[in-house]
Amino acid sequence: MAEQGDTHATAAVGGLPLRDCDLIMKGGISSGVIYPRAATKLSETYRLRRVGGASAGAIAAALTAAAEYGRGQGGFAALQDIPTELGANLSGLFQPSPGTKPAFSILSAWLEPAWSTSRKVWASLLQVVRRTSIVLASVTLLLLVPGFAVTVTSRGAPHGLRDWLGVAAGTVVWLPGALAVGFVVAAVVFCRRTLRKIVANGYGLCDGHSTDPSVGQAPLTDWLSAQIDSLAGLAPGTGPLTIGHLWGPQAVAMQQVIAAKDKTKRRVLPEERILAAKERAIDLEVMTTNLTHRRPYKFPFSDRTFFFCCECLRTYFPDSIVNHMVQCSAAAADKIDSTGQVKVNISMKCPHHGGSAVYAVPNAWDLPVVVAARISLSFPGLISAVPLYCVDWTRQSGKRKLIEVWFSDGGISSNFPMHFFDTHWPTRPTFGINLSQAHPDFDAPVWRPSAGASGMLPPSYPITSVPSFLAAVVRTMQNWVDNTQITMPGFRDRIAVVRQRHGEGGINLKMPSTVIEDLANRGAEAAKLFDDFDFDQHRWIRYRVAMSEIDDALTRMYSDYCPPDGYHDFVAQHGPRTKRYPISGPMMTTRERDLTDKLMQHARNSAQQKHPPSAGSVPRPKPLLRLLPRQ
Repeated sequence: MAEQGDTHATAAVGGLPLRDCDLIMKGGISSGVIYPRAATKLSETYRLRRVGGASAGAIAAALTAAAEYGRGQGGFAALQDIPTELGANLSGLFQPSPGTKPAFSILSAWLEPAWSTSRKVWASLLQVVRRTSIVLASVTLLLLVPGFAVTVTSRGAPHGLRDWLGVAAGTVVWLPGALAVGFVVAAVVFCRRTLRKIVANGYGLCDGHSTDPSVGQAPLTDWLSAQIDSLAGLAPGTGPLTIGHLWGPQAVAMQQVIAAKDKTKRRVLPEERILAAKERAIDLEVMTTNLTHRRPYKFPFSDRTFFFCCECLRTYFPDSIVNHMVQCSAAAADKIDSTGQVKVNISMKCPHHGGSAVYAVPNAWDLPVVVAARISLSFPGLISAVPLYCVDWTRQSGKRKLIEVWFSDGGISSNFPMHFFDTHWPTRPTFGINLSQAHPDFDAPVWRPSAGASGMLPPSYPITSVPSFLAAVVRTMQNWVDNTQITMPGFRDRIAVVRQRHGEGGINLKMPSTVIEDLANRGAEAAKLFDDFDFDQHRWIRYRVAMSEIDDALTRMYSDYCPPDGYHDFVAQHGPRTKRYPISGPMMTTRERDLTDKLMQHARNSAQQKHPPSAGSVPRPKPLLRLLPRQ
């Protein structure tokens, strides 16, 4: 439950700060403007060794990592100015694809902060009418035919001008109803067309790469790619900045050795992985959500399970990024399913692009930083999800095939992943920048729990209507892990909260430049709250929490170890004869039992001494040490 690293205080090298830290940033779409100046402020005191986040927090993490890489070339000075640039063009980064432009125009109208509700409604109606005028006119005319027939029948056949005027007047009475029905049909047609276009566009209005000529600026992913390379100090055309650039050559070499051992199923010692992680000069990790498999993933991936189609990715990324990924990988050969009675060939060809081969997602060190940022920022409905591929091995033999896997916003599964970079005992702080609504009682725009029980209680959010109830259900499903975690001792004291007023951050893409500037400055103010961070006290709290929970865990294990038929007898009897996951050789089995006995002896001694690690006042609430899957 703490951060990996070397030491909190490090020797100054080339004018670098004396201390290291890690940084996690919460997702929030346009709230990302808060983070550049927060990171810049921290960079005055710390080297940012590991940065991470979800959604907009992942975008900020990528930019921060690039700025740290380019620190000696003015990276953080340039990062400081990004909010000012976004004040003039934030909404312009979100450019719809041609097919989704009508729906995006409606969304854009509703995001105009200065427009009245009636103006937004009229703008939406006008957009629907413009896109479905033929449908509206056709349905309206068809519905007027019965009105015309009824009028003629009731009045008789018209013979003169006066009769025709009467028929017209009688028919016009039907016009409001015909128009109303016509508009309903037109709206249904508009919605169906829009949904088809959204599905075809990766389930979003904006894919991040399509350019709207009327906007006159680069779209989100292209802008982000250029910014990352610029902050890193890379000359134009020499990018992209990769995860390997951030790590440094020594860390890449160490990770390549580990990858080679993993590939050939040779044993990798835990110390090797720890040393390789510590060797990374700068590390970047973001959260993404695999919607196809209904689970989160930490990106870069820890293995090469997933594949990409270069033609599919060209919809979402500049050609230079896709070409780099192709150069760092190889076309996947067809796989053989030999689990059944007959060997079956599994085609590794993209189903959407004429059978072109897919490629394994490159090793972490070869991945462009912009890919990590974009795969985490896919706000549902607004920004398209990113398609990758994998073989569905859960199907019956003979039915296994390559399937499309959609990766969407990291904030769906964990919007504030403060567990990133955690080990039990920290050697440097991991700071977090959280976001919240304005507090009803306190006006301070930024806040950090001071000491003791401060921050232990979660904030409350009133529920006053059906929409607010449904919103609470969704946000609870999304954030319950994060919200529970940040109240823990050893977590809450290293999190600064930036409070946002109504109309700030989130989906508000058309905030005035003054609001964006204010939010950015709040980020810097939040970072200042760490100026008096007592790392020694923090380490002591983490030590007490960890040792107390390890003591509890060993006690629980000991209770299952000693009884008849407990694990002591089970390991002795089953270990030497097991056929699955054996410990090689009888000597190794004996050594494993001896180590287990010594560990349980320690648990018994701790119990006899009344559990010293848990004595006194242990920070509350207590955590639970348990096995969890790696993300």
